[in-house]
Amino acid sequence: MSDIKAAVYCRMATEEKPKAAIYCRVASADEFAIKAQEDMLRNYAAGQMLTIGGVYSDNGASGVTLERTAFRQMMSGIKCGEINCVIVKNACRVSRDFLQYGKWLDDMRVRNIRVIAVDDCYDSDNDNTQNMLFAEAIEKYYKENLSQRIKAGIARAKQRKLEQAANPV
Repeated sequence: MSDIKAAVYCRMATEEKPKAAIYCRVASADEFAIKAQEDMLRNYAAGQMLTIGGVYSDNGASGVTLERTAFRQMMSGIKCGEINCVIVKNACRVSRDFLQYGKWLDDMRVRNIRVIAVDDCYDSDNDNTQNMLFAEAIEKYYKENLSQRIKAGIARAKQRKLEQAANPV
């Protein structure tokens, strides 16, 4: 037997972790709500081993438009390659307009940006994207339809009350 001393060389390529942007939005300015949202998303990112590249918060901003200060800043980070993942509490933090959200989501897909909506159990890296979008569309239609029926019922009840007051029996 020879006295051979072998060296063992191991190398592991370090895969770059996604640089995640945390995006928070509340419609009514509320420091507690925006902080709670951020804390929840930070905990989620840590649990998923995602590197946070920035936290963007629009406190007191409407979800009707995408023209929000922090949202635009986040989009700039995406466009220049600083961010490759967006984490939100749910889809309506990005937009209350389902069509607008769908267009934005498609833009993120084209840019190869991972999108995670924690409360919606949505992760664009999973294969359930189409099913989730379809389910969201049905849910939105149901909610809007129900809301319209409730408003119409309230209006009819008010009208009956007015008619009864004008024509007492």
